[in-house]
Amino acid sequence: MKMKLMYAVVLALVAFAFVGCSKDDDNQPQTGGSIDAAVGTYKGSLDIVGVGEKFNKTIKVTKVGDNRIKVEVEDSSLKLPSREFSVTNSADYSIQSAATEPGAMFLYEIKNKTVSYLSKPLAEGETTFKFDGTKQ
Repeated sequence: MKMKLMYAVVLALVAFAFVGCSKDDDNQPQTGGSIDAAVGTYKGSLDIVGVGEKFNKTIKVTKVGDNRIKVEVEDSSLKLPSREFSVTNSADYSIQSAATEPGAMFLYEIKNKTVSYLSKPLAEGETTFKFDGTKQ
């Protein structure tokens, strides 16, 4: 009985050693965490394709889910569409959309509190525009 117990303990330790020594890839980007830092109002320049650059414009970023935000241009007279899309927190350095996200590219740098946002047309009559600004 003692021999079987000893064998079981040794086997468990060997199995634990293999599980504990699984191959870790430290080069993988760390994602996860809160996206709350990106929520807020930003003031900056808005460059509308075919129209030109407009200064002192604002966008509003709201959280609509654990990893989803909505971006709206606050000047409704410009008739620019709002977008809702998924974002991730990259090691508390930035909050960004996936490169494959249709209709929008979003990058918020947490340390500098700056945002770059590009909205691409998803429907007829929409236009491409880019916003660069600072959190207020």
